[in-house]
Amino acid sequence: MEDCLYDSISSVFDNFGGARDLFEGKNVFIKVNAIDFREQCYTSPEVIGSAIDVVNDSGAKEVNVVENVTQSNVTRVVFKKIGLDEVVKDRGANPVYLDEEKSVEVGIGEDDKKIRFPKILYENLIEGQEDSFYLSIPKLKTHSMTKVTLGVKSQMGLVQHSDRPNWHNFELHQFLTDIYDFIRPDFTLIDGLNAIIHGHYPLENKLEEYVEPMDILIGGKDTLSVDVVGSKVLGYDTSEIEHLKLANEQGLGTGDLEEIDIEGDMTGFTEKYPYEIIGDLPENVKIVEGEVRACPEGCKNNTLMVLEMLHVDYGADGPFNIIFGDGLDDEELRNLNPGPILVVGPCAIEESEEFLENEYPGRKIVTVDAHNDLAGVTSALMDFTGVSTTDIMPLSLGVLGAYIKAMVHGSTASTPPLFG
Repeated sequence: MEDCLYDSISSVFDNFGGARDLFEGKNVFIKVNAIDFREQCYTSPEVIGSAIDVVNDSGAKEVNVVENVTQSNVTRVVFKKIGLDEVVKDRGANPVYLDEEKSVEVGIGEDDKKIRFPKILYENLIEGQEDSFYLSIPKLKTHSMTKVTLGVKSQMGLVQHSDRPNWHNFELHQFLTDIYDFIRPDFTLIDGLNAIIHGHYPLENKLEEYVEPMDILIGGKDTLSVDVVGSKVLGYDTSEIEHLKLANEQGLGTGDLEEIDIEGDMTGFTEKYPYEIIGDLPENVKIVEGEVRACPEGCKNNTLMVLEMLHVDYGADGPFNIIFGDGLDDEELRNLNPGPILVVGPCAIEESEEFLENEYPGRKIVTVDAHNDLAGVTSALMDFTGVSTTDIMPLSLGVLGAYIKAMVHGSTASTPPLFG
């Protein structure tokens, strides 16, 4: 398998002058997709390992594998749980846990949005880009908030956890485009051994519904073009993927499939794979959604994704209530289930918090004042349902050691309490 992958990855680079021409003498930074330790959430370790081998054999000066996992997780722990730390270190490469790195504040987009960006990447990929090479290896996935998550969206992982939630609403697509405009990979290689469908966050107890074997790699220097091809494999045109559409309109690459030179046969990819979550939610949880706006990019799909995961994989159940969105119906708010109430997002909090306190005195009401605070929503729902962090992530000495080391090294990860 590894020999086959090595040859396949090398052949992708051969279309662009060869690996030696790309990597020789360079400090190479490989950005992977490792959002979580749950099965199939991450770039295949065998693809990452083979890519490191190819880069090493091409004469690279140094190889670094970087990631800052999604909220609710700690990067060093995810690398330990999935065995990626061993894959990287056994090949003489350096794991770089971006949540433990110092940051610099930068402005992105026409409106100069302020984000904290890893200093190590700023110094090497922005200031020292002539001596460095940025290789991105995302996984082929649909996504409940953006329809696909490939090379362009992968740049979200370069942003510090606490800077992500407030842009995870209808503004997410422009935010992703602005990050991509600020920092673009020199080469993107999509891991398509499997495609992950129904949202990007597979339920482990229904894994067969999420995994579509593909056995393909998609690579190129223009990340937008690579994503356009990857989207087409999943069944979507550029016009259907808002962040790719914006990147194309802003001249950040080639977004028209007809203008992309493709090596390989695309005729077999005719199915349109679903991007919405399966929707297996507990029946005794009442969900009140605003009629004016309930952003799937944040308050809505972030919350429902966590609820579904806790219900299907850990048996979480109600009764309780979840409220999100703008334009809430007072009659629905007057007829909530028994049990606690979770109010997600600034729109719903502003509209309903005082009403709920007056209508349900003494009832437990938890508010999460961000569009996509994954850690906050997860913590609240675990508290409501009795699921613990150690149910989701059973502790071993190795995992506990990785967690402690991450904290000692100053991890800025936003996570639920480890014990609670």
